[in-house]
Amino acid sequence: MKRQTVILVIIGVILFIAGSAIAYASVEGASKNGGNGSSVAPSTTTAVVAKSNIPAGTTGQAMVSEGLVAIELVPAKSYSPTDLSSLTGLNDEVLTAPVAQGHPITSTVLTASTSSISLPQGNNAVTISLTGVQALAGYLQPGSRVDVYANITKTSSGPGSSSTLSVPCTELAMANIEVMDVQSTSPSFSSHPSSTGRTIPPAETLLLAVTPNQARTIEFLSQNESLSVVQTQNDLAAPPVNACIGTNQTTAAP
Repeated sequence: MKRQTVILVIIGVILFIAGSAIAYASVEGASKNGGNGSSVAPSTTTAVVAKSNIPAGTTGQAMVSEGLVAIELVPAKSYSPTDLSSLTGLNDEVLTAPVAQGHPITSTVLTASTSSISLPQGNNAVTISLTGVQALAGYLQPGSRVDVYANITKTSSGPGSSSTLSVPCTELAMANIEVMDVQSTSPSFSSHPSSTGRTIPPAETLLLAVTPNQARTIEFLSQNESLSVVQTQNDLAAPPVNACIGTNQTTAAP
């Protein structure tokens, strides 16, 4: 009987020691896990994501009101510092390039919308109305640079013309003009363009930043002749403002 009592006491001591060891290990594990949790970087973050294909020229207000964007969780490793994290980043902004469905909206494809346009110092703002083809068929974006050509159809003593010109003819009226805003734009082709293709706007209105003298020339030519634009680049040298090139004149091959 005494021997059985001793065995039971030994078993109790062993169980007590084992239980204490298990409890200590549990506490240590919880402590380590809690410490690691405070230093682990989050695996996701929020970003403004396009819910459908959004064409260039769409304003931030339209994107929000039409449900074209939403705040979504994205993997932190794919998040860029230029990605918008809230819808407030779209205030008074307009897209300068199309954004595909599922892609984040970045600050690199946004520019100030017409509600917050400011003229360069010393310039005037003037609008010109052109046919869709003459205005590059909707390909122009705000911030583009254009050369403005005058299509002369009659002799005149006005700016950019003389009474001895052979008409019809075309000449460069002004070069490297900033396009501040565009009435409508044409989105780029997606990987699977629609069967209808692009839609060329029948008419287009451009807002240009020009000097006072250039504004006077544009007003005269808009009233008496017709204009067209050619897109250029900021780092290209402006072509010379040459005499009219018409059907009765011969030009040298480039």
